[in-house]
Amino acid sequence: MLPVIPVFLLGAASAPLVKKLFRGTVKSSVKLVLDAKRVAHEINEDLSDIAAEATAEVFASDLQEGADVPRQPTKKTRSTSATT
Repeated sequence: MLPVIPVFLLGAASAPLVKKLFRGTVKSSVKLVLDAKRVAHEINEDLSDIAAEATAEVFASDLQEGADVPRQPTKKTRSTSATT
């Protein structure tokens, strides 16, 4: 005859394993999010540097052409009409 093991003993015995697996999953997820955040910050800095260099080149070319006041970059206007 098979021994009868109460269900709560199975749960109590497997709790440390489940806890370790859950902890590992959470730690990995947090590390992944922090790495993604760091990479996004570095990309943002690189894009800002590229934009600043491009602006400086345009400004320098305007000065070399003899313009009294360098041209201002044009901003794109947003459409205010709502389409439904």
